[in-house]
Amino acid sequence: MKDKLTVLNWLCMILFLSILMSSCQKTKYQWEAGISAPKYYPAGNIRVNFDNASNGSTFSIDPGWGQTYGAVVGEKWKSVPKEVFIHYSSGAENYTYEGKVLLPQEKIRDLFNKYSLDDKDNLGHLVIGMAPGGWIRVWFQTIDHKTDNLVNIEVAKAKLRGSYDNTADERYKVKNFENWGKYYTYWQHHGIPYEAWANNEKEYNMYFDFNNPNKRKVEFSYTSQDGTFEQGIGIWKKFRRKLPCEFELGWRDKAKETFYCSKFTMPKSFKSFVEKKELNTIVFKLEIDDNDQDATLYLVTNNTKERILKFKNKQPTEEEKKNNEYTYTTEVEYFIP
Repeated sequence: MKDKLTVLNWLCMILFLSILMSSCQKTKYQWEAGISAPKYYPAGNIRVNFDNASNGSTFSIDPGWGQTYGAVVGEKWKSVPKEVFIHYSSGAENYTYEGKVLLPQEKIRDLFNKYSLDDKDNLGHLVIGMAPGGWIRVWFQTIDHKTDNLVNIEVAKAKLRGSYDNTADERYKVKNFENWGKYYTYWQHHGIPYEAWANNEKEYNMYFDFNNPNKRKVEFSYTSQDGTFEQGIGIWKKFRRKLPCEFELGWRDKAKETFYCSKFTMPKSFKSFVEKKELNTIVFKLEIDDNDQDATLYLVTNNTKERILKFKNKQPTEEEKKNNEYTYTTEVEYFIP
């Protein structure tokens, strides 16, 4: 009888420990801290601290708004954070921003549970986006293993207080091409669009048809007003995306011997033009002329093509190819004001 009670006690203890471990496991999840900054609007001297996870960079980064960058410090299994401390310098302004952002723990915990971040095979990120004006976004990111798609959900938005950075290198305080290169050129075209970070940009079902009828591989990337950066080849499936404010397009001639590549900005009124049409789906089509350099970009609506612009692509210099950084075409004709 005594032996039976001993075995029963051991079984109860094992069951209790199993329940306890399962309960503890649910309070900790596999996630890491990420950092992000808009394309062409770099953030530097970054310190991000969730207490149980951190990330940072001493040099400037601009991977694209919402794209994760940086090395990770801390344990893999962690509880849901209550707040995050953020410090960064905005290169476009020479301002430094710092402060704490409160986080919606319950919402984040629900997302961790929904996407099974307590599973050893599932890893998530809490990504801090840092933009000019002190605008902050916090995104929950993971891969949905049911669809293999990236999940990117905003969980917090804030605006930090800033101050002019007198400690910055004097040459970086002066905004010119010599000191800032491609960034300065981009700012000359697009300025610093604070409203793009104050109010989230609208997303559309967007589709790129750049291979047909050209029968050649067209490589491209584009930047949205808030610094979101996307790139692809030829035909891209329909997906929720923000409107481009600038494109970079490249292709080879029909003989596949000469490569042409350059950038161009979209018409200033393109956003309002689309909004007036009340479109939910945006289809871009590219047609390249027989001379291999001239091309026309179209907006396709209700099976009709409307010309957006016509441009002449050019052969890049060896320096441009080496740095993978191409200049703006000087020959553009706009059909939308």
